[in-house]
Amino acid sequence: MAVEYVFPTDEELRQIEQDKLPNLLQDRPIFEIMPIETLDSHVLTWEQADNYVGLQQVRGLNGEPGRVKPVGARRYTMTPGVYGEFMTIDEEQLTARRPYGGGRGVVDISDLVMRCQDQLLARRLDRIEWIGWTLLVNGVFAVPHANGGIQHTDAYTTQQYTASVPWSNTSTATPLANFQAIKLLGRGRSVSFGRQARAYMNQITFNHLINNTNANDLGGKKGEGLAPVVNSAEEINTFFLRNDLPQIVIVDDGYFDESGTFQPFIPDNKVVVVGR
Repeated sequence: MAVEYVFPTDEELRQIEQDKLPNLLQDRPIFEIMPIETLDSHVLTWEQADNYVGLQQVRGLNGEPGRVKPVGARRYTMTPGVYGEFMTIDEEQLTARRPYGGGRGVVDISDLVMRCQDQLLARRLDRIEWIGWTLLVNGVFAVPHANGGIQHTDAYTTQQYTASVPWSNTSTATPLANFQAIKLLGRGRSVSFGRQARAYMNQITFNHLINNTNANDLGGKKGEGLAPVVNSAEEINTFFLRNDLPQIVIVDDGYFDESGTFQPFIPDNKVVVVGR
């Protein structure tokens, strides 16, 4: 019995993947914050200039101008992680696709291959997104190997702000004051945590924010007819815009772990503020 199976080549799968990626990356803010770039190198190295310091010196008429030392730079190096998986189209699937009658002919299994590609591509993008949000939330990520031990990790120093009262305590929490304090963290840096910034949080964290009843904070802000000024994400963002504070973005995406439990990319009661 001679059966020929037809399926996409590796080159064709790569081209198909490039067509799929734009749709798969839509509505996933992490890929706007950390765009995917392709670089053919095993070691990544980049440099960042230090901040300018000091004020111009006075010299007076006929005086010699003062000499200013150029700023230095810091070099960062990272070894990328190596990832990869495969899936198998088993004998049962191939047998079920056999041609009827004499059993000879051409059998197209492209749809089986494409289904595997979709699953592997989704897992890859979810891993990249997990690394991105974990790095932004904690300043460090660590990916364990299936056989134990940490296989891929990196870290950097983040600015951290901890609210004195958790937002879940809606009667005494001060989210408005918290954002006002966060805005001040941009002082002396080439970043603004004002209206151009974005504050990413999941739905549970946002629910705590919108339900604030503290009369001395967000819950006490009133509009026309003494109605609360914040009854929705749009109203909060309008209010924050007027007060030059970050705009709220709800990111409630996540993934199902191997046990079938949903894991949000941004944990409850965590907010990632990205300056602009």
